[in-house]
Amino acid sequence: MTWKYTKPKPCKTCYGWNPWFSSSCTHKKFICPECGRKQCLLHWPYPMKTEEEAIHFLKSAELKNGKKCFVRHVKIGKFEKWKIFTSEEDYKSYIETRKHKR
Repeated sequence: MTWKYTKPKPCKTCYGWNPWFSSSCTHKKFICPECGRKQCLLHWPYPMKTEEEAIHFLKSAELKNGKKCFVRHVKIGKFEKWKIFTSEEDYKSYIETRKHKR
């Protein structure tokens, strides 16, 4: 069976498009019922190096918060990172204070 998800057309359930980007840690996981990718339910609050990595954890963030979430590019000091937010207010709070309003 070929992988049917791409970046322009990701999995509708977990937003993933890369079958090899699946969590291998030993923490509790969300297993996507549509594509089978595994997402760690613990690591989503941290800044991530790439957009793909942040999107990988997006569904687990939504499950933990009970809210629709989104990914934004942020600058942390001299580093460019990707972060998951629960609202525009949460995003603005993080930019101003480096603290979330979840």
